[in-house]
Amino acid sequence: MTSKIAFLVEGSLEMGMGHIYKSITLAEELQDKGEICFLTRSAQIAVNQIENSGFRALKLKNDDEVARCLEEIKPDVVIIDRLEVEEFFAKKLKNDLNTRLVIFDNLSAANKHADVVINAGVGSNFENKRFIDKNTNTLYYYGPKYLVLRKEFYEFKAKGKRLNDKIRRILLIFGGSDPSNLTSKVLDELLTWHKELKTDVILGSGFVYSDELNRVLKKHQSQKGNAKVYQNIKNVAELMHKADLVIASPGLSMFEAFCVGTPVIAISQTQFHKNLFDKFFPTLHEDEIGKLKDIISAGDFLKPDTEYIKNLDMGEGKAEIVKEIRGCLEM
Repeated sequence: MTSKIAFLVEGSLEMGMGHIYKSITLAEELQDKGEICFLTRSAQIAVNQIENSGFRALKLKNDDEVARCLEEIKPDVVIIDRLEVEEFFAKKLKNDLNTRLVIFDNLSAANKHADVVINAGVGSNFENKRFIDKNTNTLYYYGPKYLVLRKEFYEFKAKGKRLNDKIRRILLIFGGSDPSNLTSKVLDELLTWHKELKTDVILGSGFVYSDELNRVLKKHQSQKGNAKVYQNIKNVAELMHKADLVIASPGLSMFEAFCVGTPVIAISQTQFHKNLFDKFFPTLHEDEIGKLKDIISAGDFLKPDTEYIKNLDMGEGKAEIVKEIRGCLEM
């Protein structure tokens, strides 16, 4: 009998698309185990991203509709990848569906109703640990070791990398939607003061500031050839590996850069980002973009060869997570 896996995931221009991308990566690892369906309350941009990755997506209005849909699907495993899951919703899924429940990136009381909880960033203090809550029998995975990265990042990590003394090529990547339009602001700054720097710019599927980005490129017409813009590409890991420096929002892209061995300057999109990361990975704010020249000249960025970052074991526990979820399907 074919197993059924349901993903409940959210993403938007405002909140970003990180949860969508991560869930798609995980779904690709599990698709040989059975039928996969995504359920989302998000806008059409999220649905398009899921469907373009080859998976079925249902757009629903609220959690009541989600619950009714799940009752029809009768999944063997439900995977929730969104912030602030409400406890009554998680409890209802467990009581009504007799399913295994896996929750990512959540700190609410809903976790006590889950079989497995994976918090690679939020709430982990970036310390890797695995434990069972004896009161609820919930299995927890905490820390960057349990990030779900795409397989190409592990491939480029295996190649190794030698860091250059001089920064000649920079990669800009600010997630699927870049809600603060950091792409245009940072590129404008880089093209203003550095005449020979090569800059690769990766835009996510939800980027809506193309007009402003084109104005920046037109403003710096004489250096336009030094900037290459990409969108919806498959070789992000390759471009990160080639870069001498990645400028990104703190989060998945930052950890992907560390994985392939490239230094990072992190610029927060939101106060939530800054609160979550600042104690562990110093970040800039949007109004500090003007400091980039001094920071880059001084080499004052996050380096993946430091002991602290090396010991985070970014994504090394992915196989453990996949094995655990596969085990849920066999119960």
